[in-house]
Amino acid sequence: MPVSPIITSPTRLALKILGDDDLRRVHAAALALLGADGAAAEKSARLAPDTVVLGGRVFEHHTVLGARHCWLGTGGPAPRVRPREGGDPRPATAADLDEACRLADALPEVAVLCGPPVRAAGETLPADLARCFAATSKHVQLTTLQSVEEARTVLRMAIAVAGSEVELRGRPPVSLCAAADALGAASVFARAGLPVGVVAAPNGRAAGAGDQVDLATALVRHHAGVLAACAAIQATAPGAAFFYVADPALAGLAAGSPEAAMFQIAATQLAAVVGLPVSVAGMTTGSHEPDWQACTQNAFAALSTMAAGADLTAGAGTLGGGSVFSAQQLVMDAEIYSWNARIVAGVMVDEETIALEAIRQVGIGGNFLGQRHTRKHMKDIWRPRLLDRSMWDAWVASGRQGAYDKASALVDEHLAEHEVLPLGDQVTEKLACIVAEAGL
Repeated sequence: MPVSPIITSPTRLALKILGDDDLRRVHAAALALLGADGAAAEKSARLAPDTVVLGGRVFEHHTVLGARHCWLGTGGPAPRVRPREGGDPRPATAADLDEACRLADALPEVAVLCGPPVRAAGETLPADLARCFAATSKHVQLTTLQSVEEARTVLRMAIAVAGSEVELRGRPPVSLCAAADALGAASVFARAGLPVGVVAAPNGRAAGAGDQVDLATALVRHHAGVLAACAAIQATAPGAAFFYVADPALAGLAAGSPEAAMFQIAATQLAAVVGLPVSVAGMTTGSHEPDWQACTQNAFAALSTMAAGADLTAGAGTLGGGSVFSAQQLVMDAEIYSWNARIVAGVMVDEETIALEAIRQVGIGGNFLGQRHTRKHMKDIWRPRLLDRSMWDAWVASGRQGAYDKASALVDEHLAEHEVLPLGDQVTEKLACIVAEAGL
């Protein structure tokens, strides 16, 4: 008897924390907070593109927000670095920035370098960015750019890397994620075709870290701030690439807390209401060591944001709420991300994955190892690089290595062997000239 065809059913988790009525109430309250500008702000958000391209220097490093895939971004910029050999954090150097970018470039899970990852002591933002461009071919998302003058300098650098103003719009190598004080800089970016995500202060005052606010209040103010910023950007550059920023710190919430995770899930839902891609600061542990606390907080936060449908989860590799960069933590966060990405991808159910014919061929007491179907799909199973699943004797024989030890070894391996796609002498010299002329 023929088997009825099975309809392909790709699945994806859709974690929600607000019901439809709650979403409508928060959205309506945000529009009311904006007053007469509310309707225009909502219209601007809905007219903005529903996908945003964060370009890399090579096609395989392009990242598309809004394409039903959650990407991983580093944290930063961290002013201090935890030495690879261990010990107390110290002020970051230019060499630390180079290593952080090269490591992020080597890790396949990392799609975007946010910050940049490290803020080198005594260096200007353009100088740091030039180092980033040289040490990675992945997209760089700035988070500390504020002045219009700096924005113009960075724009010149981005054009040099892309090759021309036309190519810049097709594959923008840099973007901006910031608060209201960077609105002028964001306008410079938007007019040139560089993606931006900004949160304005809807009633003239940004939330502070010491504010004790109810989550519903925080959501209303934050949502209104995003809509207000989007309206300002769209008025300056109609059709500009704009993404929704869901950063608990900008809402006055403690990093790595359950409230922060709840806020990010709800903010991701609100972004969907107005059709904007969303970037969340999903890995912002408050731990000062790459330890149980750091991995627990980041694992729960990342699973929450990724399962909710966020497009970019940033913060990987940082400790102390983003104030310290750790190479080992970046590797461990990449492992956390890959685990959660596998869960969020869900279970594909179709004729191929059910493998009914293979089951019939093997029969009772048979072995699937010799089946072509097994060989074809055996690499579909998630396998850890750091987590140990061996038996006791094998673990002892291997030197009793834990996840931190394996992460340290992987850091050393990547930094010793990974080669970054060269910028080219002409582009390198052009960037150096721009940085020197800026004198910022």
